[in-house]
Amino acid sequence: MDRHEEAVMQLMTANGDTFIAAHYDVAAGWMRPSLVALRPAKKQVWVVEVSASGYPLGLVDKVNQRVEKWYAPLLEQLQRLQVTGSDWSIGLLVFVRDDQIDWLRGRLQDVAGVQLLSLETASSPWLWDSVVWTEDMDFALGHIPRRDGGGAAAGPATTH
Repeated sequence: MDRHEEAVMQLMTANGDTFIAAHYDVAAGWMRPSLVALRPAKKQVWVVEVSASGYPLGLVDKVNQRVEKWYAPLLEQLQRLQVTGSDWSIGLLVFVRDDQIDWLRGRLQDVAGVQLLSLETASSPWLWDSVVWTEDMDFALGHIPRRDGGGAAAGPATTH
């Protein structure tokens, strides 16, 4: 696990009700996301990818194939293990550099249920709004709430 993944893990678990598995084997390891996050109280599963690359081309195919390569096998695994139920939702959080968010968004076939988030903000807990530290934190906001009000989503929010 690198320092960027650690920063994202700190952000995601700050609310006290998110559990993380790093580099969880999905579909016999075909695609191993940076993190898989579970929010039992909200019945949510989040697949999380983290990249500090200045050219995250490798993320494009992963995100575009998320349903068949991550979502379907992951939900089946978690239900078989009785970790989740059929009523749980699943979404994707992608943390990339601020200067790569629009580039990546422009190359995705479908952004429904995908949140493209700032790696810089995720790595800066002193910027986080107090809601980040509560169970009210909503990863589907499309941005990370900041104390200064910055970081609002550039485009319309997608749903989880």
